[in-house]
Amino acid sequence: MEGPTTLNYRKNSSKGNGVKPVESEVPGKLETPPPKFVKTSNLEFNVLASEKLPNFETLDLFHRAVYPFMFLAQCFAVMPLLGIRASYPRKVRFAYKSLPIIVTLIFMSATCIIFLGMLTHLLQIGISAKNFVGLVFFGCVLTAYVIFIRLARRWPHLIRYWTKTEMVFTRPPYEIPKRNLARRVQLAALAIIGLSLGEHALYQVSAILTYKRRIQICKNITAEPTFDDYIQRNYDYVFQLLPYSPVVAAFILLINGACTFVWNYMDLFIMMISKGLSYRFEQITARIRKLEHEEVAESTFIQIREHYVKMCELLEFVDSAMSSLILLSCVNNLYFVCYQLLNVFNKLRWPINYIYFWYSLLYLIGRTAFVFLTAADINEESKRGLGVLRRVSSRSWCVEVERLIFQMTTQTVALSGKKFYFLTRRLLFGMAGTIVTYELVLLQFDEPNRRKGLQPLCA
Repeated sequence: MEGPTTLNYRKNSSKGNGVKPVESEVPGKLETPPPKFVKTSNLEFNVLASEKLPNFETLDLFHRAVYPFMFLAQCFAVMPLLGIRASYPRKVRFAYKSLPIIVTLIFMSATCIIFLGMLTHLLQIGISAKNFVGLVFFGCVLTAYVIFIRLARRWPHLIRYWTKTEMVFTRPPYEIPKRNLARRVQLAALAIIGLSLGEHALYQVSAILTYKRRIQICKNITAEPTFDDYIQRNYDYVFQLLPYSPVVAAFILLINGACTFVWNYMDLFIMMISKGLSYRFEQITARIRKLEHEEVAESTFIQIREHYVKMCELLEFVDSAMSSLILLSCVNNLYFVCYQLLNVFNKLRWPINYIYFWYSLLYLIGRTAFVFLTAADINEESKRGLGVLRRVSSRSWCVEVERLIFQMTTQTVALSGKKFYFLTRRLLFGMAGTIVTYELVLLQFDEPNRRKGLQPLCA
């Protein structure tokens, strides 16, 4: 006597690799095959072939939140990517043979010429702590360009992995906060961009007014205040390498503006990444808090811990890609804050110089603190659910709760600078103490220079 028909699926080799349904025990009824994953285009986001594809334009995703500012960065030759404006992350890609990478190389070459021109000029007149700042500025910008190119190569894979991880947070039981991710990123980014535009505008106004006043006062200067003369006096180190022409002069101003943007965008990019990561940890904390005073099944805690672990893995992946940028940003901010504080007691010639100096100093300190605190929110949000977990009743207590508590208390969930340090609030206060210590030493060494006062205007 024949036994019952076994339920299985055989690959039909004669028709590709399709799945052939086999008859079940019920005569005339074919077993329905399980839903298959869509091929490469959707596999990374765990979308089933039997499900309708989600509308990525309406989802609260990190890619949708940051793409306007990444597109803006491409206008200044940062993050040379293709398909950055597409709502679907799979369309984002990097290619060496593309217009964005060509523009980036042009801007990098121009910045390199400015850097070499300044280096040549400083070697001729002598390098000091005061005139070295320009070399540091353009050196940081060149390094940032290289880091952003390396990051752009990894970005398509990173943003797909990020989207795959955060898809679960776009649907119940997770809730979207009142201020969604896009709004948070946009408000912070617009604030930094607006303040940086103000800083750059004040710098230009201060330089132009100082130039005009010098021509008006100094009798030994017979030149008329013109655009050509202004460029040749303020960027004389560039024209040691290049012949002067109005086109070159306009291009130098464009490159100088692009360098200022890149210098600010380092911190802006770290801030956007930090907002995206801390936002998901905040959603996990909100879900944990909703379970307070309730009897919770162990499967719920298993799911929460699984999502928490996935976010920690995403954080590690992101950190491995951009820790070089974080290290450069911190060194850059530390140097420029110390340099600006060193000039606090120096006399300036015109009121506009004082306005620009104090605005620049306060903006730099505020930007540095804001980026540090935003990055430190990742660490803070990852631990905010501890209080609720420790108060879980004995009826709901399980080994998964214990594991989650252990992970939250022992694991450092934060971005890092090549693992030398982690961006936490404790580091911010430590950095502030370091700056104060350095300043006290630098002020003592700079005492003779401050006594000399202002250099002659017409020398």
